[in-house]
Amino acid sequence: MITVRYAGARDAEALIALLKSLVAEPGINIPLAPDEVTLTLEQERELIARVTDSPHGAMFVAADEHGAIVGELSVKAISTRRAVAHVATIGMSVAANHRRRGIGEQLLREAIAWADDNDFLRLELYVYARNAAAIALYEKLGFAIEGKRVAFIREGDAFVDDYVMARLSGAARAG
Repeated sequence: MITVRYAGARDAEALIALLKSLVAEPGINIPLAPDEVTLTLEQERELIARVTDSPHGAMFVAADEHGAIVGELSVKAISTRRAVAHVATIGMSVAANHRRRGIGEQLLREAIAWADDNDFLRLELYVYARNAAAIALYEKLGFAIEGKRVAFIREGDAFVDDYVMARLSGAARAG
């Protein structure tokens, strides 16, 4: 059984460990190298506090029946400027041995509900064009591909495309 809840300072160590495990995976769809994960425990706690203390963002974790963090999602406003204050971006990851079990969907549904409750009309995310499973999940929850960023991510000598996807709330679609 998976529980999705707001992240807290107590999750900092587990979130760093999750990120380190993700970036160590061969072919992972995260544009980050293992040696680029340099957050200290204190920095991660500060990051969690900044997000959770702000009305402009939220961070969720998915915990298994033993309390281990197996997924995370952050959602945050792209700006507090009035013209774009209704737009938030999402970043999400799920541990390799817990994928394709509905955890990503649970996290996304929490983020969508939070965004709706906080008057965000547009949610955006970026996804590797090769990540068919993630794209299918996003589309299932109302996200649509709006554009492709060609050769956006560098992997050694190769370049990878990604998609910009967005979901509009009912109020935004009606406007």
